[in-house]
Amino acid sequence: MNLIARAFFSLRHAAAAGLAAGLLAFTGAASAAPVLGAQLYWAGGDVTVEVQGSTAGYLSELRLYYSATSYFIAYNAPNGNPVGTTVTLSDALLDSFIDVGDEMVFGILVTNTGDVFKMGPGSRNADGLIHAAVDATARAGWLRVGFEDLFGGGDRDYDDNVFDFRGGLRSSVPEPGSLALVGLALLAAGAARRKSST
Repeated sequence: MNLIARAFFSLRHAAAAGLAAGLLAFTGAASAAPVLGAQLYWAGGDVTVEVQGSTAGYLSELRLYYSATSYFIAYNAPNGNPVGTTVTLSDALLDSFIDVGDEMVFGILVTNTGDVFKMGPGSRNADGLIHAAVDATARAGWLRVGFEDLFGGGDRDYDDNVFDFRGGLRSSVPEPGSLALVGLALLAAGAARRKSST
């Protein structure tokens, strides 16, 4: 291999390494923030919900919405249940009204105003706005869901009602490790393609 070819080959490897580092940094930063409008899906099995601290001025009920009705789970803190209150939705209970793979549409009923704000797209809410965010990195092994409880979106910091979920559910939010693996797989595919063309 001549000197120019070696220099070009080294430059390509340096660029590939830089791309890999950038992808890993980007995926870590992107996944650290809560994802607005994310959704949760039942994977089968029990689902545990734990009440977390919040800044709500109103009392709200966390509910699971299905068909034309809903199921009460817990009140928010500090106005209703204390922080750390845990409720388990059993596999048998969930199986009586949803199927494995179905979206679990959690939402809050603000008792002071009567407003209902659901997870997922803003089209589910009377004001047309997203009212929930899912954070897959706030607590290892849990999915943290924060809600806004004011019509019009409030201050949009998604900490008026906060609940942690774990167990038989999955999120539409990619986990940091998954994003990094996708980035590395793309990088490896590109490197293999370049190697086969030389």
